[in-house]
Amino acid sequence: MNELDPQLEYEMRFWRTPVGVKRAYADARFGQIHYRVCAPPAPTRVPLLCLHLSPSSGRLYAQFIAELGKDRVALAPDTPGFGLSDAPLSPPEIPDYAAALGEFMEALGHARFDVMGYHTGSRIAVELAQQRPGRVRRLVLVSAPAYSEEELKLQYETMGTPAADEISADGESLLRRWREQWQWKDPQAPAVFAQREFCEGLLGGENAWWGHRAAFRQNYSRELPRVEQPILLLCPEDDLRAPTLRAASYLNNGRLLELPGFAHGCLDVHTAKVAALVQEFLDGEAEERPNRTSAKLAPPAPVGVPARPVRRDYWQGPFGQLHYRIARPEEPRAIPVVMFHMSPNSGRVFEPTLTELGVDRIAVAPDTPGFGESEAPQAPLEIEDFAATMAKFIDALGFKQVDVMGYHTGSITCIALALARPELVRRIVQISSPVFTDEELESFRREYAPTPIDVEGRHLRDKWVNLQRFYGPEVPRAVLERQFADGLRGGPAAHWGHRAAFNYDLRVHLPKVSQPILVINPNDDLALQTPRGLPLMQNGRRHDFSDHAHGFMDVIPVEFGRVLRQFLDN
Repeated sequence: MNELDPQLEYEMRFWRTPVGVKRAYADARFGQIHYRVCAPPAPTRVPLLCLHLSPSSGRLYAQFIAELGKDRVALAPDTPGFGLSDAPLSPPEIPDYAAALGEFMEALGHARFDVMGYHTGSRIAVELAQQRPGRVRRLVLVSAPAYSEEELKLQYETMGTPAADEISADGESLLRRWREQWQWKDPQAPAVFAQREFCEGLLGGENAWWGHRAAFRQNYSRELPRVEQPILLLCPEDDLRAPTLRAASYLNNGRLLELPGFAHGCLDVHTAKVAALVQEFLDGEAEERPNRTSAKLAPPAPVGVPARPVRRDYWQGPFGQLHYRIARPEEPRAIPVVMFHMSPNSGRVFEPTLTELGVDRIAVAPDTPGFGESEAPQAPLEIEDFAATMAKFIDALGFKQVDVMGYHTGSITCIALALARPELVRRIVQISSPVFTDEELESFRREYAPTPIDVEGRHLRDKWVNLQRFYGPEVPRAVLERQFADGLRGGPAAHWGHRAAFNYDLRVHLPKVSQPILVINPNDDLALQTPRGLPLMQNGRRHDFSDHAHGFMDVIPVEFGRVLRQFLDN
């Protein structure tokens, strides 16, 4: 592997998980909660729970908790429905979010803790302090806008409705969102920070507006005076500065501290300065008023909610944590199947198929290193490196033999894995088996070269418009938005998957494979190149989905499952 140039290495800092920070899942009322945590060997301080703004994720706090986690456990969960945390089945209120995150802390064994909230997270923090006054010790709020009822109504109407986060077909809505992201970022935060937060905001999908909806149904002028725990209210120069200044008059036991020159991104580019302010407050003298905050009754947990068939977890791989999804029936009746996604996306593309096949066999879909939530390597990998990583992952799961399925880049990884570990791979499903001519390779390398960040956001609009060319009208808009979001999360290294794929020549390697291969040929951007692979195979067959393109697994999951079982089980 080659070393990265200094600029790319700097940009990757905003995407990599800092040293000492781990990611994991815990269970609460709405399902799995994904979180980041930094914990010293022997914590000496009260744990700190950090809650992000909406729509975003706990990634916002990654650098910050790496700093705070030197002497205390510092945690940054994804709010339910954001990042990788399971969503409620219906729009929640702030008390619902607070109840779930209180259960999250209980599940991890933290009986007493401090809470830091950012924008929407600050509202959840204030509610959590009231639901669990005996457990929440102190509060740090990054912006706490004290709106009038008229202002709340306007914010609700413009940001707390489904239309607020819809992506228009022409991509103009993306440009508006990008301009807002850019307008309020910290002057020292680079373009790659704005890109990262834009991407994290998309992960909420069609329900991303739920966070704002809940936030604008809570009034700080009513809730802040009920809190007697010590509060540090930080007021950066962002979009909530003016209404946050008003909140100072509602603090019973706290103070407001302005942060001139700081805005969104300050936790990344002014990490040490913000951390020092927070540490001074959390560890210093404050007027403790035990039991003065009246406990509010948390809303009851939903009942009768069916268990989610797909769960998520991490494995410690050679390049850091590798994220994966798994469906596991109580009594598996067939050999496990492992699925490798296309680039640049994640294993989330396989969720409908995981659910379908997971009825009678263990079905697993990892995120390729550098994509989804899997940690990126220090430099670009080749297909053989991806295959070697997946072999170690399969071994770690304890599987002696598996069937494998790959999608585009993943289908190439299947071939490399089958050749490297023939005893491990029994059968292969390739969703597209692209055999390129030399001229096509040159063209594809140009097309999938790194895309520079345009300060006007045009790179996002163009990518969205281009994406729609490969999806049929029957594919739900939510699926396109999900794929668009996942395709951005490789960050500055997003092109590494395509680079590896174009360096691996199936013309050379396909004829060496002796395992049976089923080639799925949807009518997508590789429909022309895929049929060329079949004559090169020792034992291959093809199934065309000529009426479907990308998104077909979401549209015809049962039919696709039937096709797979006919091949895998016979």
